[in-house]
Amino acid sequence: MQLRKFLGVLPLFAALQTVNAHSWVEQVRRIDSTGAFVGDVGYPIGFVNRTDGGNVDGRAQNKIQDTKSNPPICKPKAGAYASLNRLSAAAGDHVALLYQENGHVTQPLLTPRPYRDGLVSVYGTLKHEDSDGINDVLNSWTSDGKGGNGKGQLLATHFYDDGQCYQNAGRNFAIPIYAQRYKEHGLDELYCQTDLQLPDDLPSEGVYTVMWVWDWPLIVSDTKNVTEIYTSCAEIELGPATGDKNSKIQFSKDNPINNAGILSQLNTPFEATGLGIGTHPPAAPTSMPAQDTATLSAPSAGPTTTTKKGHGGGHDGVKTVTVTADPVTRTQWATVTISAGGGRGGNAGQPKGPKTTSASTSASTSASTSAAEPTPTSITPVTSISKFMKARATGQERRGSSHQPS
Repeated sequence: MQLRKFLGVLPLFAALQTVNAHSWVEQVRRIDSTGAFVGDVGYPIGFVNRTDGGNVDGRAQNKIQDTKSNPPICKPKAGAYASLNRLSAAAGDHVALLYQENGHVTQPLLTPRPYRDGLVSVYGTLKHEDSDGINDVLNSWTSDGKGGNGKGQLLATHFYDDGQCYQNAGRNFAIPIYAQRYKEHGLDELYCQTDLQLPDDLPSEGVYTVMWVWDWPLIVSDTKNVTEIYTSCAEIELGPATGDKNSKIQFSKDNPINNAGILSQLNTPFEATGLGIGTHPPAAPTSMPAQDTATLSAPSAGPTTTTKKGHGGGHDGVKTVTVTADPVTRTQWATVTISAGGGRGGNAGQPKGPKTTSASTSASTSASTSAAEPTPTSITPVTSISKFMKARATGQERRGSSHQPS
């Protein structure tokens, strides 16, 4: 009888252990013209196999709790691909970055975190150096390649919870989200993913680095949080394009869900406008750029939380869209600038793409802690009140500031 009780709590114990772990990109996949994964798997810089044993979490993740010193956004790249494959892809290809949710999606109430477990932003550059810091990139690089130091650009923004993923919880159906998604998909587990499109003007050879940044602050209150960021970087081996890089993805509804991209992410690369206030969802933008990367003939494998409107007639000029909300104290803002007239501009040699979007993710409202200090030593409250949310400081300005954004 005692043994039976012990065996009964094992799945719950395993699930709780999982939540104590965190996430990192584990696979990099190319997405074909039907939306399915194709080709050999690529791996991130600093990849550690979960089956290796020992402190896998500590060796695999790049955790940032204090941005004031501008710590490196990537693990050192020297020797990273001595025994691992880079993903092979070309300009205009769609790519998926896969990671496990480690209980953060299926058990979101264990710690107070942002809506859908925070924001994942993906950046890309042809000029990556180990010295590239988190403030050089996060909320500094923009989709037109002109932001910050101009070395790279923003490629996508999505929520950490992609709307479909879950990790194996030993069929412990007392976990509601796990039970619901297991019932829906019938798989022991389903990796989360962040989908993006490579710029269409990348060279046909060389290495392009993508940077996955998960902003996951601990919520103290609606106006206070504690910085916690996790990053993964991956190099992509560039080759010549094999098809029309501007063609739409004809997404097939017959794709197995564990071997395909997510239609909503392919259609809306800038799906998430910000972290939101406390644990509440961010306000939806008044409009979003009309995307044409994938057809809508198949049902979406993952829900989107933003609205999207097409623009008829001429497409010249720049339109700025500002998220609005009731006049209350704000911890979040987002501004999206849309240039429907052509490629992503910027400095010479900078990658370009079909739209220009600048999305910032969080206001200067959090306290920063060191890795050895899990609780905040100081809290900086929000003091500005505005009906229209205002633009945040740039990465360069943050480095000289006394407070630390999440």
